[in-house]
Amino acid sequence: MANQSLDLLIELTSKARDVAARALAQSRNAEQQVINQLRTLDEYQQEYRQNLQRELLKEGMSPSALTNYRGFLHSLEDAVERAQKSLERHRKQVAQHQVTWLAQWQKVSAIEALLSRRAQQERLSAGRAEQRQTDEMASQLRRRRDSFSTSIDSGF
Repeated sequence: MANQSLDLLIELTSKARDVAARALAQSRNAEQQVINQLRTLDEYQQEYRQNLQRELLKEGMSPSALTNYRGFLHSLEDAVERAQKSLERHRKQVAQHQVTWLAQWQKVSAIEALLSRRAQQERLSAGRAEQRQTDEMASQLRRRRDSFSTSIDSGF
């Protein structure tokens, strides 16, 4: 009965560990997407700044075009900042999911170790019982043999 309870417990904790592993994987994927988005925004921002410098050095720029460039660069900076904040949130979420997964993994490992020790103890107990039974049978055979030898010696 106790082993059945432990088997059920290990099944439930294994499922919880699997759920935690999936949540961790999803968090890591989301984090990677934000990293890729941030990288793209950074590249785009650098490219746009280089274009602005080229245009300014090449032939100059009208004040309205310069204002538009600066406005667009400002909106890119805002997007980069939002992506960085999002990345920070995702990293915290990954760390939380990793802690949860590790805790679930440790629970499963502890229960598996307990089941393994119990199985080993049961095998040891069964071996001892078998040895006692073998010893008892050997003892009975010796007593019968000794009894038979004694009766032969007494002239029976």
